[in-house]
Amino acid sequence: MDRVTLYHPWGWMWTVPAVVLLAWAGSRWCRLWRLPFTDAGERLAFGLALSTGALSYLVLAVGLLGWLQKGVLWLLFAVILLAGGAAWWRVRAFKEEAQPFSWRMWLPFAILAVLVLPMVVSPPAATDWDGLAYHLAAPAIWLREGRIGYIPFMHQSNFPFVMEMQYLWALGIGAGAGGAKVFHWATLLLTLGAVFAFARRTGFAGSWAAASLVSVPVVLWEASVAYADLATTAYTLLCLLAAWNAAGEGDASTRRSWLALAGLMGGLALGTKMTALGSVGLLAVLLAWESVRRRPIRLVEIAGCVGIALLVGAPWYIKTYVYTGNPVYPYFYELFGGRNWTAENARIYREAQLAFGLGREPYQLLMSPFNLTFFWSRFFDPLPFVGSAGFVYLAGLVPLFLAGRLPGVARWWILFSLVSLVLWFVLMQQVRYLMTIFPLVSLWCGWLAVQTERRWTARTMQAAIVLQVLWCAVGFSPLWGRVLTVWKDGAPAYLERALPGVWQACEWINRNTPREAGVILYDETRGFYLQRRYLWGNPGHHTLIDYDSFTDGDMLVHALHRMGYQVVLQNLAFAPPGSEGEHWRRLLMDAIRRGALVERFRDRSVVVLEIRPRPIAIANR
Repeated sequence: MDRVTLYHPWGWMWTVPAVVLLAWAGSRWCRLWRLPFTDAGERLAFGLALSTGALSYLVLAVGLLGWLQKGVLWLLFAVILLAGGAAWWRVRAFKEEAQPFSWRMWLPFAILAVLVLPMVVSPPAATDWDGLAYHLAAPAIWLREGRIGYIPFMHQSNFPFVMEMQYLWALGIGAGAGGAKVFHWATLLLTLGAVFAFARRTGFAGSWAAASLVSVPVVLWEASVAYADLATTAYTLLCLLAAWNAAGEGDASTRRSWLALAGLMGGLALGTKMTALGSVGLLAVLLAWESVRRRPIRLVEIAGCVGIALLVGAPWYIKTYVYTGNPVYPYFYELFGGRNWTAENARIYREAQLAFGLGREPYQLLMSPFNLTFFWSRFFDPLPFVGSAGFVYLAGLVPLFLAGRLPGVARWWILFSLVSLVLWFVLMQQVRYLMTIFPLVSLWCGWLAVQTERRWTARTMQAAIVLQVLWCAVGFSPLWGRVLTVWKDGAPAYLERALPGVWQACEWINRNTPREAGVILYDETRGFYLQRRYLWGNPGHHTLIDYDSFTDGDMLVHALHRMGYQVVLQNLAFAPPGSEGEHWRRLLMDAIRRGALVERFRDRSVVVLEIRPRPIAIANR
């Protein structure tokens, strides 16, 4: 595809029905397993996870083969629907017990659709940084090239990309970024479905638990952007749910089916983030604990479950190894090395991760719940409000020490959350990476909110959840106001305000440069709206440009021109104070002074420069 539809105002009208049909197909597959789902909602959650996961792997396969065409992508969707239809035909005579839905179960879903969907279908802007940098940008690059391949400047493109394959499918059929974001929004529906199922299996309705989850600002914000953290959360929670169902199942055949389903969900989690490796390992520990407690589950069955998870997740790590020589690129560079990476890059990358949080002293681990509540900006990129984890979770921590007899599954919730918190504390204290425990803590808070024998605790939790819902609604109101301009003034007018400078510069380049022109981005990584080949220029992203070998701006410009680049886009707003002395920045300034880089466009802090290499004889005078 020479040109990709990056945004379509009505693209969501294609992907919302597509998600519904995928949920139907997946739920038909689940009926084939004859598992005792607690209700149709639980079956739909597992079904949608399976069908969207299958779509991701089919897109990966055709992408690696170089068949990224619109017709092929629609064919993949048709294959999944046909498989769902075949499953329906096989089980059409199978009778199930009535599985009623309570209106209370649907209330959080309705709130979610009303509050978040307008932001979901809007063009990605400043609040969707990683989406514009790589979650959406890498699929757009692959669509232009017609195949999935190695992107040398974007190390994130070597991460596990189950979610991004769904974005690629939406972009490839012409639904644009708004349609693509619907898939991530749907993973919150998966998470809520699993929360309700876990709650009902524990003996309570789950409405309070669901409300506490959707009112967490960072969760609600994640549902509106093209990231992957909610997908990891959904698949991990479904994995735990299936494993818990297996742990208490006496029938060997049913237990193994639950474990196989847990393995599939764990594999999909591994396909969204490398951090899920810890979650799958912890799952094995929890299952082994249940085996030791004389539960019917056997160690060989646990090994089979983990084996399925590793098998399903393996293609992403194999692809990364083939492209880079490191299965977990760019991490563990000291152990595995990696293509287009250096020890210095690894050091810079690790320092950026360690910048989050309030330190790693042992007492800070104990203070984490308090710090996440009151100093949340230290655990998130600088965006207003949306990085908060709320205050309900801290309120639910106090009764933990006063509670008497806990439901058996609560031990899983607590142990998984505590171990995950420790791993998060050591590795990277970014609140998004802690989201896998949020549904479990919400389940705990929801259970506390319905304890009739502890009325004061229940009323306190209910009040805290209601207040957080209202607080979240008020906090998000400015974002909703901005989104309304999409429908009032159109997407370009919205992006002029929501992505100032960057959008205008990208549009100028798209309109005023040859289609084959290459663009170098400095101090900016959000290249999604560029319909041109581009490269991140800052040192630290790759080793493609050897700045240390250049002594002046002319040498730099000649090197960039030989690489096929004609334009520079620089966002001066993100040039760190005092960085003028960096060698590569001095080279840029020297090239501008010599006339080898000529300003062609400027909007706010974003400048577009034309690369004009001077003749060697003149350059050497």
